[in-house]
Amino acid sequence: MFKTRLFTDSFIMFKRNLTKTMRSPQSMVMAIIVPVVMMILFGYVFGGIANVGELSYINFIVPGIIVQCVTNASSATAISLHNDMNKGIIDRFRSMAIAKSAVISGHVWLSVIRSMVITAITIGAAFVMGFRPNAGFSDWLMISAILTLFIVAVTWVAVVIGLLSADAESISGGMFLLTILTFLSSAFTPTYALPNVLRVFAQHQPMTPVIDAVRSLMLGVPANGAFLTAFLWCLGITLLAFVASVHIYKSKLTR
Repeated sequence: MFKTRLFTDSFIMFKRNLTKTMRSPQSMVMAIIVPVVMMILFGYVFGGIANVGELSYINFIVPGIIVQCVTNASSATAISLHNDMNKGIIDRFRSMAIAKSAVISGHVWLSVIRSMVITAITIGAAFVMGFRPNAGFSDWLMISAILTLFIVAVTWVAVVIGLLSADAESISGGMFLLTILTFLSSAFTPTYALPNVLRVFAQHQPMTPVIDAVRSLMLGVPANGAFLTAFLWCLGITLLAFVASVHIYKSKLTR
């Protein structure tokens, strides 16, 4: 009974958040524009000076751009949840017969679907710009599974940031730190080409194995154990962020 009620209430919250997004689509438009601009900037401006072996640079950077666009898109979730927590609507929800956690899960559902749509559009734009993967149908299924795990993980991190942040500026700062991780990874250059300290950091942070796993499936390059590492990172981050968000949310409701 409780699970059915939670699902129903979460779906109602999802529809509410979707309606808000459709009425103010600027954040989604920007989330689509940014990765396209990044592909143009890195693919055409810096592509001639980057050494990625036999791969074309546009093929090399697409997995990193996808990861970056997911990270950027999740900031809308942090901002939307923060607004709900601080503009009185939560008090109104508390007076209604709905599952308390439905508020958060509704934001998560929308964020995951929105990120999937943005990812698909980004890949489509990459094809227009010359992206030519050699992935088969099964490879694309695995790519979808890895990216879905990553989207869920980043979404829950965004929920934690939205719950903890005091204002919109704090949210921007927290999400910017996530974006920085994509630059300090294998997104735009192989990790072996980075200076010693940055190379060690890039090889032991969560963005790199996700990017390497997707790149391996898209282009047929060696994965070097990235699949298991990416799975463990995504699972660990999701569990930690989920537990933290539930604890923070409950503590805020009791104040």
